[in-house]
Amino acid sequence: MANVYAPCNDGAKQGLWDLLSERLHTLGGKKVCVCGDFNAVEHVDERRSPRVGPSSLDYIPFSRFIDENNLIDLPLCGRKFTWFKGDGLAMSRLDRFLLSEEWCLAWPNCQQVARLRGLSDHCSLVLSANEEDWGTRPSRMLKEKFKMIKATLKDWHSTHVQNLPSRIDSLKDRLAVLDHQGEEVTLSEAEIEEIHRVMSDIHSLSRMNASISWQQSHSLWLKEGDTNSKYFHSVLAGRRRRNAISVIQADGVNLEGVTPIRQTVFSHFASHFKAIILDRPRVDNLQFKRLNHLESRSLIKPFSEIEVRVAVWDCDSYKSPGPDGINFSSLKTSGRIFGVMSCALLPSFIVMAN
Repeated sequence: MANVYAPCNDGAKQGLWDLLSERLHTLGGKKVCVCGDFNAVEHVDERRSPRVGPSSLDYIPFSRFIDENNLIDLPLCGRKFTWFKGDGLAMSRLDRFLLSEEWCLAWPNCQQVARLRGLSDHCSLVLSANEEDWGTRPSRMLKEKFKMIKATLKDWHSTHVQNLPSRIDSLKDRLAVLDHQGEEVTLSEAEIEEIHRVMSDIHSLSRMNASISWQQSHSLWLKEGDTNSKYFHSVLAGRRRRNAISVIQADGVNLEGVTPIRQTVFSHFASHFKAIILDRPRVDNLQFKRLNHLESRSLIKPFSEIEVRVAVWDCDSYKSPGPDGINFSSLKTSGRIFGVMSCALLPSFIVMAN
């Protein structure tokens, strides 16, 4: 483990990177942790300053030092920056833990957390390797689903994928026969369509065969390659670190640990499915106007001749109420006869409509 306090001068920092690189090369294959104040950033987005623009390239030597020594920079939890200027306008991530691949394989759950700063302009960092138990992984369900489609996949493999090289060779032989025939005589439209179909089948089967060959070689490499085994586990550990939820902020409070994070996530999604009780307006103790007995009976009494005449005479004389061509003008000329007949027939019309 090396504790670093890098100088501010660019030339002196480059000398420190070279000295550390020589020392790290002598410790190849061992668990190494380099930590401290490096006075440098690895990427442009790790610095925020009104003086230094996004085109500044002073981060390149430090980034090259990390890459050449195969050091792993863990994601920073809790905050984005570790150093803050007094005026609050400039801030950078100058402090960090740089770990070797062997260190991460030994403790795959490592994480660096930035704490709240006090009087200092730097935030203290904590490197932890807690084993967090999130419970069993839902792998059995996926395994049972694979079992259900196993027979279907075998049938598909036997009809579409099995013995691809021989199928491609037979198509090439057929294409050669058609080409030779085209050199002797003029091909028919059916034979020309067959050539297009054979060439399309050759291209599709060749792409499928190349994809399967690549998958088989990759699977063999994963199974038997010693170098790939170490690389695979290092990538897996890195991906687990990136996907891990180590710190979550709820209501302005940073929560750590499996139990608080799990309870916060559960409460967040459970709140979306709860009924919201609102103070809605009610109709209790409201007094509405009511019709008296005579007014209510007038709503259901039979139509009078006067009401029918008023309704008819209010209509335009040139309008026809039906497809028979009789307009309201002829009805109005009927006078009293129409009024009496309408009063007699309206009750039957109302019953039929109901």
